[in-house]
Amino acid sequence: MVKYFFKHYPATSRWIMLLFLSGLITSVFLGLHVAAGLMLGPMIAAIVMAVNGHNVPLKGVFFSLAQAILACQVVNGFSLSILHNLIHYWPLMAFGVFSVIIMSFGIGALLAYFGVMPGTTALWGTSPGAASTMVLLCGSFGADTRLTAFMLYFRVILVALTTSIVAYYVGGNHHTGSNFPSPAHGDLIPTLLLIITTIFLVPRLRLPAAPLLLTMFLGAFAQLSGFFHISAPLWLRVPAYMIIGWNIGARFTAPVLHYALRSLPAIALSSFILVIACAFLALPMAKLAHIDLLSAYLATSPGGLDTIIIISANVPIALPFIISLQAARMVAVLLLGPTIARPLGRWLERHKKAKSS
Repeated sequence: MVKYFFKHYPATSRWIMLLFLSGLITSVFLGLHVAAGLMLGPMIAAIVMAVNGHNVPLKGVFFSLAQAILACQVVNGFSLSILHNLIHYWPLMAFGVFSVIIMSFGIGALLAYFGVMPGTTALWGTSPGAASTMVLLCGSFGADTRLTAFMLYFRVILVALTTSIVAYYVGGNHHTGSNFPSPAHGDLIPTLLLIITTIFLVPRLRLPAAPLLLTMFLGAFAQLSGFFHISAPLWLRVPAYMIIGWNIGARFTAPVLHYALRSLPAIALSSFILVIACAFLALPMAKLAHIDLLSAYLATSPGGLDTIIIISANVPIALPFIISLQAARMVAVLLLGPTIARPLGRWLERHKKAKSS
């Protein structure tokens, strides 16, 4: 009956159903005080729609807009004292960035070495961050695009769920009693003009995660220079959270799930191992950086930068440190990922051929 309804109703009805499911699931998460419920609800709703073959098309400009708004949320808490603190801890941040990259590609290499999946696909699929860009690039290096995309976004969802649970229990003692992130104050009109300018410039730059990084850079410059204070009110952030959730969930279509089903146990196990390994990495990170364990865990988490921002929104943590480390790792993955994946993938493929002959 559900399939009949979706088949005979136009795209408008799909949007209504998506909004209804998103609101219903989100209300459950908010009732349980789950961090990132405003993103997880729409994400699960989009997965339900996609699996049933009723995906709702979402234009790229809306995703860019959502990323720009998330960047404003981050910049709102920036100050010169925080910037000096981040510069002081740059060796520790470099350690965190490269440790996660090495662990990620190491797990991918093991998957390929034992013949669980092809070498290049395993390496690209375990890269920690910049998921959408990795999917676009991997095909040019001989990786299976569909399987790589499934691996990357499966881990994004896993990280979103696990970090939300951890944030709920670890940050529960600091809960303010509100289901929503506390509102951020600032100069709204200049902030909106900044977002519009960024969206206008993004297509001309052709940079990965350009809306997020460009808005963050320009916003931080404007705020730290004293031109204006970035604003990110709740009514602006809620649609951004929903769009990010829809964008992730819409990728899990039935054909992709059927195609990746055989590799699902290996993908799930490798993702869990990576998440746990990064969690252990948070222990020395918290001690050396003099931050709380939850902040260190979110900083080393191998998920998407945008999802980490949303999860961190209503928990009292060291957000600038988290975002700086996550953004640095994303840039490092974009620069070093192809350089590492290409020769290592070739070596693994040669090893596989030598082993079979």
